[in-house]
Amino acid sequence: MKTLIVPAAILFAGIAASSPAFAGSVSIGNSTARDCYEAAIARSADRNSFYHCNLALDQEGLNAQDRAATLVNRGVLYLRGHNYRSAGRDFNAALKADANNAEAWLNLAIVSLQQGGGGDTLPLIDKSLALNTARPALAYYSRSIAHERTGNVRAAYNDLRRAQELAPDWNAPTEDLKRYQVSRR
Repeated sequence: MKTLIVPAAILFAGIAASSPAFAGSVSIGNSTARDCYEAAIARSADRNSFYHCNLALDQEGLNAQDRAATLVNRGVLYLRGHNYRSAGRDFNAALKADANNAEAWLNLAIVSLQQGGGGDTLPLIDKSLALNTARPALAYYSRSIAHERTGNVRAAYNDLRRAQELAPDWNAPTEDLKRYQVSRR
């Protein structure tokens, strides 16, 4: 008996609207770096939030990991404001400072998906998962979008199921799974 999985409609109304949070990075550094992190987690992309991020990056001696984390957090603020160019620039700069920052890899993939990317985002998401992203449900959800865009419906379905398992209180994977019809043949 073969299992056939068919999506009922195209996925991805927008990760930004549905995600529990973009993947911010914890910064152990100074108080302004911490304020930048808290703004990213709180979804506060106002001038004051950018001020703290910029101040931490410009005036304080952050080690490579804290600098990368602060760049990720500022990138998340840009991402929330749909400024994908600046977000991507910050995520790439974070990776130059710390190539093992899982959240930079994941958010770079999200920028790509927001701009219509598909299969090209898979290595970015896989890297974030390999580095143990703090938001694996978001990574699997994002990967489901990339898989569906490349026509790999079974992989998309499986990743949605995994995202649902990891974050059962997050509605987006559950809602998107309703679009699929699974039949046994």
